[in-house]
Amino acid sequence: MKRNKTLINGILLSMLIIVFLAANALRSGANNTTVDIQITAQLTSDNIESIRIEDILKRKVEIPKKVNRILALGGSLREIVCFNAADKVVAIEYREKPKTSEKEGVPQGSDLPYMLAFPQLYDLPIVNVGAGGSDFNYEKIIELNPDIIFIGTSEVQAADDLQKKTDFPVIALYTNAIGTPKQYEIFYNSLRITGKVLGAEERAEELIDIMENYFQDLNERVKNIPDSEKPSVYIGGRAFYGSHGISGTDPQWPPFNLIKAKNVASSLSDISCGMSIDKEALIGWNPDTIFISPVSLSIINNELKSTPYQDLKAVKEKKVYYVLPYCWYSYNKENAIADAYFVGKILYPNAFEDIEIDKKGVEIFEKFYGKNGKDTYYKLKDKYNAFRKVE
Repeated sequence: MKRNKTLINGILLSMLIIVFLAANALRSGANNTTVDIQITAQLTSDNIESIRIEDILKRKVEIPKKVNRILALGGSLREIVCFNAADKVVAIEYREKPKTSEKEGVPQGSDLPYMLAFPQLYDLPIVNVGAGGSDFNYEKIIELNPDIIFIGTSEVQAADDLQKKTDFPVIALYTNAIGTPKQYEIFYNSLRITGKVLGAEERAEELIDIMENYFQDLNERVKNIPDSEKPSVYIGGRAFYGSHGISGTDPQWPPFNLIKAKNVASSLSDISCGMSIDKEALIGWNPDTIFISPVSLSIINNELKSTPYQDLKAVKEKKVYYVLPYCWYSYNKENAIADAYFVGKILYPNAFEDIEIDKKGVEIFEKFYGKNGKDTYYKLKDKYNAFRKVE
């Protein structure tokens, strides 16, 4: 509503300017009239100029050509800050607060790399309420007057409803899992859409190149390792709709796929997704090495000390390791890449002999978050006791 009023006022003001200049031109001579009116008309056009964007859901949305105030919902803030746009963000979500009112097992801002990288975001107002954080405060959003709203959603109706209720343009982005070629393709398209909205197409391509270069390096390191020399592996504690114990896993966990590891759960699905398995399945698979996403440490540590998990080969031989959480309030791509290097070094030490995990982790995080990457990496690593053997 406010945006429309501002636009109308701008048009009226421009019309008054045209009339004023035209009157002056008539007094000064007819030859100058056309020039003055053309210039003013161009200024008027610039004031109301917009572009049409097709979002990830194929919705056609008219947006301002210049975006200065951003609201990013549904986990989409993660990628927005990677476009060096943190200073344009006007609010955050409940889930992105430094601390929530909930117990262990749900994400909060101090768990999320993009919030740790830009802690000034903690001071911004919150635009949704409740533990689930799905109930938007529309009055607050309208008051904040964003130029654009990004939202991570796979539902057209959700994006349309938000746009209708706030009267601001809403762009849907892909904030779901990566891990397979199709999922990467959708995510890269989402990055390109974001870049176009923000006038940062070059940064979108840079982010894609960063990921692809790491993927190529990982592939080159393992491409000649025969399957007979690859230990079987399992990821436990993989979050989806909250934390899970060791039975929470991912059939196409990106770090495993990136180094072509033998994921014992790979037959359960052909996409990266969270699912819970029966303990009997894990006992039957009896993987050589287990990696743990430690978003609920107390649960997992107790499980590893109990029957029947104590009888697993990996537990007996002390081949259980903590990694950074790939899925924790949507998907942390930088964590997944760092995890892949760590997993590779554990499984194929000769192929990753030159890799120093902390040095590589800092490098990865700095490519996503700039100068704040180093501090963010160490804070996150220490919080989760990551890249260490479970004792």
